Amino acid sequence: MTAKLETRGLCKRYGETTALASTDLEVRDGEFLTLLGPSGSGKTTLLQMISGLVAPSEGALFIDGRDATRMSPGKRGIGLVFQSYALFPHLTVSENVAYPLRMRRVGGQEIARRVVEALAMVRMEEFGERYPRELSGGQQQRVALARCFVYRPSVVLLDEPLGALDKKLREHMQLEIRRLHKELGATFIYVTHDQEEALTMSDRICLMNRARIEQLGTPLELYDRPVSRFAADFLGHSNILEGRASGDGHLHWAGGALPLPSDGPVPAPGEAAILVRPESARLCPPGPQAFFSGTVVQVVFTGADMRVMVDPGDGSEFLVRAARRAAPCQGALVGVRWDRQEAVLLRR
Repeated sequence: MTAKLETRGLCKRYGETTALASTDLEVRDGEFLTLLGPSGSGKTTLLQMISGLVAPSEGALFIDGRDATRMSPGKRGIGLVFQSYALFPHLTVSENVAYPLRMRRVGGQEIARRVVEALAMVRMEEFGERYPRELSGGQQQRVALARCFVYRPSVVLLDEPLGALDKKLREHMQLEIRRLHKELGATFIYVTHDQEEALTMSDRICLMNRARIEQLGTPLELYDRPVSRFAADFLGHSNILEGRASGDGHLHWAGGALPLPSDGPVPAPGEAAILVRPESARLCPPGPQAFFSGTVVQVVFTGADMRVMVDPGDGSEFLVRAARRAAPCQGALVGVRWDRQEAVLLRR
């Protein structure tokens, strides 16, 4: 797959503060790439430099192989969708959607045709004569998407566009945006701090931390094989067990000796950690088959399954997702084990 957009050493500093360290990133043509990370990780700064709203301190940006580093925002062929919707309150829905075309001096008949197409794309064709104040939050966000899509940008930047919506509406709009991405065939770059949103929507995730890229890969790669403690802890629920690796293939920790993952290199003796996802762990009777034993301190019903919190004896908590019928009672003594190949050795 060819590169649609590429950053080479792109960097932004404000005085002594580095908002984005030197960053090399290649975004593939037609993919849905999510910039994920906590506040201050650099994801919005990177998006703003791609859009042209912020000038880089160093580095270069290429779009379709052309140097766009100093190109004005209007000439980059990029569409922007923000969390705030930014609709004109005195214009109708159709007039809001038509606005970008009028600024580009498109003819009246062509504007009318493309506005109808854009509103149909977001399933808002019956709302063209309404004003933004007459719409729900989800409907306003659809109009903002239509206004972006109407001039057919080849790259669409979305900066936390669903942040103001409630959970149920967010989930619905996530599926809608994915549908629109497939219909348009454009390259989407999506900013969020919501891990579930990133896992649901993305072809690839660019996880950012402390103004730099922490890990880049598919949702499965980041979830199943995180490269660092930060990546493991930020994405999904994590059990991270720290101790000392030994030459016998075990991690020695407060709860005893745990087998190291079977499908990776054996670490050198010293400090180490392994990741075990809650869905990979299983409850079993205490005894030789258990990797460790502990006391159930909490059982939480989540609908599809039960979340069982186990104290290995050191006051920490190990989370296991168990079937509803197999969940033990609070205070029970249980064993915990997992398939060694499903655990992950964390490098740092």
